[in-house]
Amino acid sequence: MFRQAENKVKIEGILSEIDLKYGSFQKNGADVETIGGSIKVLVDQVVNGEEVHLEIPVHMFSTKYTKTGKINPSYESIETVMKEFKSIAATGDKSVADKIRITNGQIKMNEFVGQNGNIVSYPRVTASFVAHAVGEFKPQATFNIEFMVSKYDRVVDSEGVEVDPTKLAVEVIVPQYTAPTADAMNVDVVTLYATSKSVIDAIEQYWEAGNCYKASGRLNFTSRTETVKQEVDFGEAQESVRTINTSEFIITGGSQAPLDGDYAFEVDDIKKGMAARKDRLEALKSGAKSTAKQTPAQNSTKGKKDLGF
Repeated sequence: MFRQAENKVKIEGILSEIDLKYGSFQKNGADVETIGGSIKVLVDQVVNGEEVHLEIPVHMFSTKYTKTGKINPSYESIETVMKEFKSIAATGDKSVADKIRITNGQIKMNEFVGQNGNIVSYPRVTASFVAHAVGEFKPQATFNIEFMVSKYDRVVDSEGVEVDPTKLAVEVIVPQYTAPTADAMNVDVVTLYATSKSVIDAIEQYWEAGNCYKASGRLNFTSRTETVKQEVDFGEAQESVRTINTSEFIITGGSQAPLDGDYAFEVDDIKKGMAARKDRLEALKSGAKSTAKQTPAQNSTKGKKDLGF
């Protein structure tokens, strides 16, 4: 059995939006009831030395019943949020929206095939349980995670010049939950960032690719609007507004010495997990290409049974 990495996200803030709904899928010829979607949490905290306004999407999903046929506790928790919790969007009033606490969120990668046929990959936070923030309310969005380092590099701009202030991108491999019967470890490739000079110096001095470490840090999920002017051959330039979203995990501390013994992940297990991940992504791309190549005649529904998709 493969060990899952420690991977915990803690979020404490005000419930901003709720976008949850019931659903279902078929398994072994039977309908499986589900609930899922996302919520957004408003958090004000210090990131990179500045007070920032974060609105963090948290993705949630659960089947209604466990394998033993009992109601899934995570289903009940998500349903309670959907039916009973108050959000800023629903009430229009930040002061009456619920203060919530998530203590066991996780960092996971969402990977799919984009319109250009390439794999799109971005990090997101998932959670199964949400509670009212009782007692002391301390807005925060933090993480603790174990991983194997893949590589790290200074972040550069489009011209190859290091960004100012200096920023380090650390690509890490995170073992996720893996079914006991699986032949290979289930892994995600996640990019963490270091922006503090002392943290960057420590990583570059002590961390090595192929070794395992722990890190802690803060979430930086922000958005900003930018006005872009498009020049025309004559007359006034046209202006358009675009929204730029940032979804980053900023390292604020970590272990200097590599993990060892039972706490370290085996290189061979990681290699097999990475190979399985590559195969999975290639299968996604192949499936997308196959769908795109279908002719109008093949896409026709005339004389075909409704298969539910």
